[in-house]
Order: sequence, then C-alpha cells, then structure tokens
Amino acid sequence: MSIEKKIKTLIGGLGSINIQDFVEISNFDDEKGFYNLIENEKIGRNGHFITTPEISSIFGFCLCEQFLSKFPLVNKVHLLEMGPGNGLLTKDIWHYLNQKKIEISQISLLERSKYFEKKIQNSMPYSCQIFKNLNEVSFNDDEVVFIYSNEFFDAFGSRQFIYSNHQFYEIKITYKDGKFQLIRENTELSNYILRFYSDYTFKDGEIIEHSNLILNLLENLKRILNQDFYFTATDYGYNSLPKTSTLRLISNQQKINLFECFEGVDYSFSVNFELIKKIFKSLDPVITSQKNLINNFLTEDIRDIDKESFNRAHKMITSSEFENMGDIFLNISFGSTF
Repeated sequence: MSIEKKIKTLIGGLGSINIQDFVEISNFDDEKGFYNLIENEKIGRNGHFITTPEISSIFGFCLCEQFLSKFPLVNKVHLLEMGPGNGLLTKDIWHYLNQKKIEISQISLLERSKYFEKKIQNSMPYSCQIFKNLNEVSFNDDEVVFIYSNEFFDAFGSRQFIYSNHQFYEIKITYKDGKFQLIRENTELSNYILRFYSDYTFKDGEIIEHSNLILNLLENLKRILNQDFYFTATDYGYNSLPKTSTLRLISNQQKINLFECFEGVDYSFSVNFELIKKIFKSLDPVITSQKNLINNFLTEDIRDIDKESFNRAHKMITSSEFENMGDIFLNISFGSTF
C-alpha cells in the first residue's frame, strides 16, 4: 500500500493525524517509507540529497580533532554513530583515528532504516554492530565513547502547535473534498506546551515544533552515559526558537510542497539546538556553525591528505555557495566531566 493510501486510511479511521505521525510514516514506514524504500541511491550526487561526509572526508577528520581536543591522551575509543546513512562518516573517523594509532574497541551504529542497515552490512570493512535503540548498546569501562551524528535529528517527526488566543492548538492533517488539508484542533497538550516553553512569549499565529521522539532519545542518552564520553552532532538547526514551521520536503534534490507528492519524499525539520543545550546544561555544551567547526579544527595534516581537492571541498562545506552549508548547519558538542 502506498504512503498516500496509508495516510488516507488512517485519517478515515481517526478523522485526522498529527504532523509527527505523518512524517514518521512517510520517512520510516517498513514498506514504503522514504528511508526503507529500496532504490539505487538516497544520499549522494545521484541521490535525493547530499550530505557533508559525501562531499569530503575533511568533515570527519575535523570531528576527530574536536574529540581529541577533549581527550588528547585517549588510548581506546568506542565509536557510536547515530544515523550513519551510507557509513562514510564512520569510515573517515576510523581511518583518521587509526592513523593516530588509537585503538577502536567497538563500532556501534544507531540506524532506524532497514535500507541503510543492509547497505552498511554489505559495505562496512570493519566489524560493527547495528542497533535501533540506544539501550541495546553495551559499553566497557576502559573505553571513551565517541558519539557523533550528521543530519540525524532532522529526520525525526515533530508535532506542530499554533498559538492563538492564549492557548495552543495542534496543527493536523485531514482529507476533505478530495484533497489533503491542514487544520487546527483543540489539544489537551496546550498547557503542557505552555509550561515546557514558559521561557518564551508567543503571538497569535506563531508555531512550536515539539518532538517527544527526540526528547526520549536524549533522555535515554543521559541515562546510559556513565563513563568518559564525547558527543558532537551537526544538523540543520537553530539556537533561537523561530516560532514558525521549519518542515522541509526534498525529492530528487528538489524542494517540493506539502501534499505535492507522497512517494520518495524526505521530510525533515530544523533541529532545536537550544533545547539540546538546555537538557545537557550541566556539561556546558558549545554551539557553533559548521564553518567555524571546520576552520577551528582544521590541521595541516588534514590539509595535506588530499591537496588537489581540498580547496574546492573546503569551500563547499564552509561557505555560502553550496546551500549555505557553512552557516545553516550548526554543531553542538560536550563531553563528560568525570
């Protein structure tokens, strides 16, 4: 059954569905979801979109230097990537740390997509374990856990709430008069949203995007990390609440409108870095742009690895010329203080 038919069937039974459920079905449905649909390429020059690790290994190498700035004398590292996609970032990080004579004790990959899970199993040259839940990952006391992600959090669904007349209403999707429509409905979550975002003031028409899926993952992360670790995540995002919809639809490297097409569409949201910083406040998280991340941790060794393509790749991932990647992508990082 197509995504469109599944959505229509759900709406037929419920009357409407929320944005988070719509995006989760569209992205991760077992049969037809974007990230599970069998096709030749999803990420890369011939795919629906391209990510920084697909452009250059510079990104992964700079993440390593960012990690080593916190743990310069590390001997044994457990690599934990969230959302590895094609697996290129972990390959780059393994390669760089291996050249530094640092032992990689484990490679754990958190991957929700069956398509990417199979692809990694067929292409990853190193022994690794793939998990769907952080609680399944095991840790050893003698290793430092290096947790990293790139364009992972933006694929999680978020519910949308619109402020009007001193309360929030939920934006939902229904099907009426032969077409899909956005509507607003009363919600029991209004007081919860008002309390959760009590540090802000809102005007009528302003929108909050709230993902309990991301909150649950971050809380799980807090619970399992009882040893030395370093966390770094890069994504589309903001560190000041935009109070508007950030939902994006991409298909075949083209932006499309909501309900324009249902099959082969990647849905994503800008990530609330301010919220992640608040959750891990005691660890003093640092938020910076991808451009500053690269430039701050770019060493001469990295420049010398591939001189021929370095300048072009560096320009693409740090400047405003290619989708403004240098500024639109933010990075948040923090480490243990044991």
